[in-house]
Amino acid sequence: MCNLFSKIGCLLLLSILFNACDTNLSPVEPDKIDIVPPEDVLAINNVLNRWREGYEIEDIETYMRAYWSEGFRYVGDMGTEGDKTDDTEFDDIREERDAANKVFSEFQDINIQLSSRPEISINMDKTRTEVRTHYRIQGSVAAGELFQGEFTGWFAEGDNLFIFEKRDGEWRIVEWYDEAYKAEEILIENEPLQPIVWSTLK
Repeated sequence: MCNLFSKIGCLLLLSILFNACDTNLSPVEPDKIDIVPPEDVLAINNVLNRWREGYEIEDIETYMRAYWSEGFRYVGDMGTEGDKTDDTEFDDIREERDAANKVFSEFQDINIQLSSRPEISINMDKTRTEVRTHYRIQGSVAAGELFQGEFTGWFAEGDNLFIFEKRDGEWRIVEWYDEAYKAEEILIENEPLQPIVWSTLK
């Protein structure tokens, strides 16, 4: 098991592909894009770090402070591009809190790797941004337990499209589109791993 997670750790240090999410949802229209001010880039990256760190240390309050509760929306693709029948979608922030708490109760040693330089587009009035990142995530169940009757750990990979809104001078995530890779795609990228697709935990 140690060897497996050593391999996973090494893979997480490799260069991460910057694949844009294939979605028709594009709130920042091309003709209304402006240059992102450096202070906004810094603030948005700080929120992404809070999002990641809150999840990794399993601190629900830190994690939830990355979101606006009013107007929140989550759409998760189960790795079946073009097939919307198995997508997960909700607009109640309490469902995201419940989903995170469920993961925290079942898994430990969570590690998330995000693109080091997310792609950020901003609208002309600088109140709404589209932030694209690539992610890899791994975790393990408690010692002596098994996940889905076979695995003692899990690994997933995909692309995030976060929509940020600036309210009263503060940036937070208001919409999240999670484009998870199919198991077959993860195997191609990470042949020695046994993947469990992250979106199935939602």
